[in-house]
Amino acid sequence: MILADQEVKTRTAFLALDFATYIVENFSHDAAVAEQASNAMALARAAGLPVFHVLHEAMRDQIHPLLAPVGDEPVLGKSTLGAFATTNLHELLRASGVGRIIIAGVATSGTVLSTARWAYDVGYEVAVCADACADPDPQVHSALLDESVFPESWIGLWRIAGVVKPTEITDLRP
Repeated sequence: MILADQEVKTRTAFLALDFATYIVENFSHDAAVAEQASNAMALARAAGLPVFHVLHEAMRDQIHPLLAPVGDEPVLGKSTLGAFATTNLHELLRASGVGRIIIAGVATSGTVLSTARWAYDVGYEVAVCADACADPDPQVHSALLDESVFPESWIGLWRIAGVVKPTEITDLRP
């Protein structure tokens, strides 16, 4: 059987980025983002997706209570904006057979943008759960996630990622 005849299945993981209480409370235009991200994470867990938490190293013990890890979910500490450069996230994802990621996080213009672009550049399929992301500036958040805001721009995450609602998470699992 040749590869073109096989249905290739890609394992999906859910990434919760910078959901430290301080960050959620001070760098989010949406007061409900933690609740929305928690709901998205619950759907990911129910679908059997692995969940990875990535926060700034100094805030690893300050995860927002609504997004607390369950069981042996990894909590990685980073020292840069993105989730990959200063963690072993890439190695953990590859070892788990993950080729697609769903991103939720604060801030859209910071960790979400940086992580999505890095992941896309190294070959991951990327989805951003828009309702589970927030930014200090709601206009920047919209510009990054809503194609209609700047349809000719290359800055939009919609150019490199699927922009999904939490209810679409189960559609992304293999």
